[in-house]
Amino acid sequence: MAASWVGRLGLIALGVVLALVGLEVGLRITHREPWYDRLVGDQLRQGTVAYRENADRLRDRDYDAKPAGVRRILILGDSFTYGSGVPDEDAVFPRLVERELNRSFHLPGVDGFEVLNGGLPGSLTAAWVRLWRRVADDFDPDVVLIVFFLRDGTRTNTSGQFFGSIRRQVVRRNARSSLYAVSYIYRAVRDALDRQAVGDVYARAITDSYLGSDEQKEEWVLAQRHLRQIRNAARQRGATVGLVVFPILLDLDDRYPFAPVCDEITSFARANHIPVLSLLPAFLGQDAPDLWVSPFNQHPNARAHAIAAAAITPFVETLLKRHEARTARGTS
Repeated sequence: MAASWVGRLGLIALGVVLALVGLEVGLRITHREPWYDRLVGDQLRQGTVAYRENADRLRDRDYDAKPAGVRRILILGDSFTYGSGVPDEDAVFPRLVERELNRSFHLPGVDGFEVLNGGLPGSLTAAWVRLWRRVADDFDPDVVLIVFFLRDGTRTNTSGQFFGSIRRQVVRRNARSSLYAVSYIYRAVRDALDRQAVGDVYARAITDSYLGSDEQKEEWVLAQRHLRQIRNAARQRGATVGLVVFPILLDLDDRYPFAPVCDEITSFARANHIPVLSLLPAFLGQDAPDLWVSPFNQHPNARAHAIAAAAITPFVETLLKRHEARTARGTS
């Protein structure tokens, strides 16, 4: 009987060894490059997509003077608004909103709607103020829609300064590890732990940028000032202003880690009398990776842009109605 058990244990041990060997071989065959290099590479590759840009280097066509009977919407934002990583301009939410407005929305005396995609990749809110000053006179918007991604009130950047220091630490540690060099199973486990750790650091940095110390919130305080500048300047021209909160597309369930940040931005907008729409409810329940440009690039893909457009379009319709009512009353 003892010999039988020894034999069975031997077979089990042999099976485990063979499985590990098979896993090791499989990982060696499928391994491409370190995950942190793929992360940086995917961020850089989005710059190789051919985008059509106008004379102001915006992802849009050039516009002539505003025709009578046309209402115009200027959308300000970052690379999420620009549509980085999405090659088809018609699949990006500013264009989808324009198409839907012209297809199904009607206002008395209005013949059509034009939407200018004012998304600036890599930008923070100071750049939006400068863009407003550059295009306001020529485009002459009736509605200004500010699309505020959660990173826009922070000083984090996953492919720049924020990630760079963490990446260097990981690379140095792995270079000193002989186990990391010889075992691809260990490498896979170590990489998974590192990705989780980086994600946790990033999440804390985002949250602290809005809810932390005064020093941590410096960019958010500055962003609030810029948003008020845009609001005031737009209203002086008679335009109606709205703000859209674009969430980080990660862990989109009832435990969404950035819900307090979305609430903070929404509360700011309401306290400053800016109509606001949070896109978080529209994305909750979705599988986040299915909404990314690539596994290592969390910019929204065409499917995510379609979800955003479906939520944003009714909000813009409300802003346009408000604009028409205020214009009829002679107020801004």
